[in-house]
Amino acid sequence: MDTKYRIAILLTFISLIIFAVPSYLYSQNNKTEIADTTKSSKNFINFFPDTSLALLVAERLNKTITDNVTTGELSNIKGYFEIGPGDVSSLKGIGFLKGLDSLDCYKNEVTELPDEIGNLSNLKSLDLCKAYGLSKIPSQIGRLKHLKYIRLVLTEVKVIPKEIGNLTELRTLLLSCDSLTEIPKEIGNLKKLVELDIHSNSFKSLPNEICNLTSLRSLDISHCGLESLPENIGNLKHLKTLNLFNNDLRRLPQSINKLDNLSYLNVYDNFKLNESYKKYLPKLLKRH
Repeated sequence: MDTKYRIAILLTFISLIIFAVPSYLYSQNNKTEIADTTKSSKNFINFFPDTSLALLVAERLNKTITDNVTTGELSNIKGYFEIGPGDVSSLKGIGFLKGLDSLDCYKNEVTELPDEIGNLSNLKSLDLCKAYGLSKIPSQIGRLKHLKYIRLVLTEVKVIPKEIGNLTELRTLLLSCDSLTEIPKEIGNLKKLVELDIHSNSFKSLPNEICNLTSLRSLDISHCGLESLPENIGNLKHLKTLNLFNNDLRRLPQSINKLDNLSYLNVYDNFKLNESYKKYLPKLLKRH
């Protein structure tokens, strides 16, 4: 191969490189732009299909729902967030509000909590009072390990997922939903629970595990059709208030005499109740 031929080949190769490099760089830049586009801001409706919810979130950021917002901005919304009273019917997108520590969702049209509720890992308070159409609580609620307060009052929730037993920081649990037919035995894991209100539901008995709630001070089981109490109810050493009003109890376990801190006991309108329980009332009650 002569020198001229070699030079020609070399020039051709250099020419190819000169044209190829800009093309490659453009291609890479274009890919970066596409990637950046997927991470870029979108308007609020893209995140929250329910317009009423989108309006509430936008207002919190001093924007309108047609403005653009990033997931980073959404996760930086912190503290207390109120949904209601109003026309919100879907909480889809709520999982983007990862900075919230308190969610109050009341008097609206919401029928279920979406699974993404489990993304709110900083949540300490969840209030769903008077979310009248609410009927479903997902198992993902068990991921909210910092929850201390739950209120499900005047809702249509029929089942409490067993994962509620994962919420070991819970102090207050208010479940007067009108529709519950049983309490999951996993409730016995809530060793820090101080107040349990399950009145106005429909169950004849309670799981024995409820007697593991040794921090409990207030227990309301009125208006439930309850026919019996766990025999070890006396394990609730710190219990001060026990409301059993309007049930179908026939007897009280003798272990109630171990409830030395019990200062209030309501057994009115248990028309079948044997009054022998009066022989073994706790000390504080005998003084009244």
